[in-house]
Amino acid sequence: MTTCGPMTKSLLLLALVVALTGQGSAVPQKLSECCTKVSTQQITKTIVDYMVQKKNLPCVNAVRFQTESGRLYCCKRNEPWVMRKVKQLRATKRAALASTPSS
Repeated sequence: MTTCGPMTKSLLLLALVVALTGQGSAVPQKLSECCTKVSTQQITKTIVDYMVQKKNLPCVNAVRFQTESGRLYCCKRNEPWVMRKVKQLRATKRAALASTPSS
């Protein structure tokens, strides 16, 4: 039977620490990337994109708007201004896709 030398044991321990650290840091990032609260206040900055988020606790139903500066805003989905903005952004995306020449 062979035994592991000190160098092999150190490498195995390092690999284990790296693996555990990577798994632990993924959870807080995932939670911080969703809306846990929403605002009803209208955004005055230029909105360039959106994403519809469905409830999956701790995340709530929301529309996530992204502004030109890259900032994300969590908004209540059934607000009239939110629905108008989503329709406008969809139309803009459709128009951009229609004007793109196909290969």
